[in-house]
Amino acid sequence: MIQINDTYFGCELHDIIIKLQTELHMNGSRYLAKIKDGPTHIQITCPYHSDGMERKPSAGIRKTDGIFHCFACGEVHSLTEVISHCFEKDDGGIYGMQWLLKNFSVTAKEYNRNVKFKVGRGVDSDSNTNDVQNVQFVTEEELEKYRYTHPYMYKRGLTDEVIEMFDIGYDRDMQAITFPVRDIHGNCLFIARRSVNTKFFNYPEGVEKPLYGRYELAKYGEEVVAFGSELRRVPKYKEIIVCESMLDALSFWTVGKYAVALNGLGNDLQFKQLRGLPCRTIILATDMDERGLRARERIRTNMQNTKIIGEYFFPKGCKDANDCTKEQLKNFQVVY
Repeated sequence: MIQINDTYFGCELHDIIIKLQTELHMNGSRYLAKIKDGPTHIQITCPYHSDGMERKPSAGIRKTDGIFHCFACGEVHSLTEVISHCFEKDDGGIYGMQWLLKNFSVTAKEYNRNVKFKVGRGVDSDSNTNDVQNVQFVTEEELEKYRYTHPYMYKRGLTDEVIEMFDIGYDRDMQAITFPVRDIHGNCLFIARRSVNTKFFNYPEGVEKPLYGRYELAKYGEEVVAFGSELRRVPKYKEIIVCESMLDALSFWTVGKYAVALNGLGNDLQFKQLRGLPCRTIILATDMDERGLRARERIRTNMQNTKIIGEYFFPKGCKDANDCTKEQLKNFQVVY
């Protein structure tokens, strides 16, 4: 594992340099002609002088953080800047980070970087257990770092209203859209990320996924009504749409329909939460592929005798809700 620009990658520096060298040489580049592995540094031929054609390596890259230093020409750079330079990109390392994210996985430690927590003690109503336990939540201070919009949000059809409702943000370091995942009380359990440049989507390692959107469903989909001298929370909806991904669920919210997401095929906690929703009907709208259809079957099995099950089959050419137009999402027909 190595930390690059506050991001942890689940590989060694040597793996990165070998991959970089291979790709460069396949593209006809002469950079990184020679590599020598050492105990604390990897020595390479410097790409900043002599057109990268040194007889012996004069530069080193530190294994702990990827800092590059050439002892001949004096150049000092981050690894992302070196990668960008090798691909002839003068962008301060932006392309380098994109290349790393594309080729290497991010580890769980990345999601704990500089995160400060508030600790609450009590019953975790989103857990499969009723044990009293300490629960760590992502603080408002951390979430504030990501409260920016990015063109990718609008490219995927999100509206300003939905972005605000779900506190969708943008992580500049990771170049990824951020999705706070909350418990029923609004506490942020963790942050999921979706790269704006690749299909990279990740969660902190080892977390149990609750229904995404359950808190927002309670906040925006319920109202307080007086029953005599008693006030009760009553749902505005009679049915809930169940999607596979966050973006699919948010697509339905943009047209005024209430939806939640599994972010997978569904787990015991999510099935428990689905059964507890204050409505009689759920509509299955997972992807129209093998995994999505398998998720539908798992939901049917786990909702037996507890909910009325409807199903939405997407129009031809649309794999999921995010592929559909707003008009199609507004007017879809449910099959029971």
